[in-house]
Amino acid sequence: EIAGRWSLADVRPIADTHGSRVYRAKRADGRSVIAKLLKPRGIGELAGMDYLAWRGGFGAVRLLARHDNACLLEDAGTRSLEVARQADGEAAATSIFADVLRQLHAPSRSQIPGGLVPLERHFAALLQGDIPMPADHASDVAWAADVARALLAEQTNVMPLHGDLHHENILYDGAGKWRAIDPHGLIGDPAYDAANFFGNPLGSPEITGDEGRIRLLASRLAPALGCSEEKLLRYAAAHAALSACWSEIPFRMTISAMRTTGWLSSRQSEQ
Repeated sequence: EIAGRWSLADVRPIADTHGSRVYRAKRADGRSVIAKLLKPRGIGELAGMDYLAWRGGFGAVRLLARHDNACLLEDAGTRSLEVARQADGEAAATSIFADVLRQLHAPSRSQIPGGLVPLERHFAALLQGDIPMPADHASDVAWAADVARALLAEQTNVMPLHGDLHHENILYDGAGKWRAIDPHGLIGDPAYDAANFFGNPLGSPEITGDEGRIRLLASRLAPALGCSEEKLLRYAAAHAALSACWSEIPFRMTISAMRTTGWLSSRQSEQ
């Protein structure tokens, strides 16, 4: 179906998830493209398509075409920011991420889509507090829920957000550009767009729970967002708890590491 609709050749599956099937293919002019077909469980990703249309290829992969639950995208390449982090180090990868953030948060000439998901709805699983948590996580999650409520009540510079920025969702196209893929399509405070970065790479608690790294990321990313390190750390902690609510496996970045980071906890105690 997608091959015929967009005159694609050499269509090859590259991913099959609970929410979508993804293919790499060739257009008639020989350019490599990505076709993504959303499954019923992935229809929530339609907001991400709206977000890509709004960005117009600046900072994120360009949306070339869409039809119902299918979209055609530029091929952003195969080298992820995680590969760059492993090869070049944390500081280099964070610098690239900060540059992508600046591009994603630059003004767009397009009208803001109406279907983007507000952060208040995005955080519902954490704010409702009805998901059972292991006893050793319950206190941290309750603390993070209070942090999230305060953050959502005092959002500033509300704008469209990618909503799922991490090392595997930023790719290098081989022509000098790093671009974001697979957005959630949210709208809210821009500080949230860096929150997920703290909890990645996944499955590496010795990295994501390291207080020195947490401080490094905050000091490098806060200027790119135009916010304080405190605010960024609070969003990172809130997102870690939200992720724990989504998964039976505790999120790889320990919320307690965020909670006990001196820069954050000292400011929290003053409020």
